Amino acid sequence: MKELKSFVVGMILLVILFKFLNGDAGAAFVVFVVALLGNIAAHLQTVMIAVALPVLLAGGLLYISPWHRDLAGRLVAGALVVLVVAVLAVPFLAWFQGQVSLYGGRILGGHP
Repeated sequence: MKELKSFVVGMILLVILFKFLNGDAGAAFVVFVVALLGNIAAHLQTVMIAVALPVLLAGGLLYISPWHRDLAGRLVAGALVVLVVAVLAVPFLAWFQGQVSLYGGRILGGHP
């Protein structure tokens, strides 16, 4: 698992390095990074929902026991946070990418 993480991070850094070497800096680079994050969020959305729903169910079942209510509350809260992030990340990144491509040149010191 550690090797896969290192590989993915290395590939992302390699793409970023080539973007700088090609002269794509500034607003185009920010648009590229936001698009990359949006693509990653879209692919991880299914995995996050598939993991969060069973944890939410387990937390609900554990809440029945008076000895495990603290653990159940933590599980339910964590699962709800994961569900909110999974559902809202893709629309937020799509909106942010549109805003950066529309206003990004002026914000980063470019011409309108």
